[in-house]
Amino acid sequence: MVRTRRVYSGATLLRVLYPVALCMIFVAINVSICRPPITKTPKVIYGVFHSYDTEESGHVTLLLMIFLVLTTTMGVVCYKKRLYKAITAYIIANSISLLLVYAFFHFHNLAQACSIPMSVPSSVFLTFQFGGLGVLSLHWKAHRRLHQFYLVMLAALTALFLLKNLPDWTVWISIVAISIWDIVAVLTPCGPLKMLVETASRRGDNNFPAILYNSSSYVETPETPDTTRPHSTQLTEFSNSSNANLLQSDSLLTTPVIPRRTREVREVEGTIRLGMGDFVFYSLMLGNAAQTSPLTTVLACFLSNLVGLTITLPVVSLSQTALPALPFPLLIAALFYFSSHVALTPFTNLCSLTLILF
Repeated sequence: MVRTRRVYSGATLLRVLYPVALCMIFVAINVSICRPPITKTPKVIYGVFHSYDTEESGHVTLLLMIFLVLTTTMGVVCYKKRLYKAITAYIIANSISLLLVYAFFHFHNLAQACSIPMSVPSSVFLTFQFGGLGVLSLHWKAHRRLHQFYLVMLAALTALFLLKNLPDWTVWISIVAISIWDIVAVLTPCGPLKMLVETASRRGDNNFPAILYNSSSYVETPETPDTTRPHSTQLTEFSNSSNANLLQSDSLLTTPVIPRRTREVREVEGTIRLGMGDFVFYSLMLGNAAQTSPLTTVLACFLSNLVGLTITLPVVSLSQTALPALPFPLLIAALFYFSSHVALTPFTNLCSLTLILF
């Protein structure tokens, strides 16, 4: 009996960490360029969110969560009903709205912030080239690297859109709410994402319509399920009847025949599939930190997101099931964010004032 066990190497982890890091860096740089030049850096926790109403932020977060729950549930229902064209049309509409419509306004504002003279027709032409190639790469045929590049750009533009329209308190409340929803949707028996994974596994459909980042895009040779590690583990199991035969033997010189069953555990190099929502909310947290915090806090949030994602992978390898990728990274990043405001930022400011650090 052969049992397959998926394992994840360091190379597989790096194939996911690289695009996540690039997406977060892209969002942080764009936020830093487009924000106003004069910003007030808060020094304490209660000063982090000093300009927005928490009640209004709660209402916006509630509407955002309702929209997210409805779209996720409708997507699962459409998949279970085999309405693949409806899911594909929705995904294409989102891609066009972000890569063509919002990209035009964002890059036009970015050119103005960098004092780059650019006319509206030139902006329309360049955006059409960029967005048109992106839509074709995502939904038709393109090189794997180009396809994954536009996946990262799609997530980055979504995070920039949310950062531009959501205040600070709303971003943090949304991050907490999304993390809780991610746990409920993936781990609970009635969670929509768990139902989606189970339905796809039952149908044997590994390419269901969704926007996912696959770590195998960096591998030049296609991976097959028969690709195993050089050493397999053989486990010997004794059946329950063997003990009974041993007890029932009258003579100690008689050696009973003990039936044995050998089970081979075959280790297969697994691939990691990360949803675009994970990219979005990693970048959303880092972009929010870049808007309101100094460089030390931004670096702490950046590294903590990567550390949290690294911690999630061994848990996936041990459980051999799909797990939410948001709770660990966002929890660690939130701890680093607020602890940096309490301890690290005042310490570096004091060192700068006393000319210890420059």
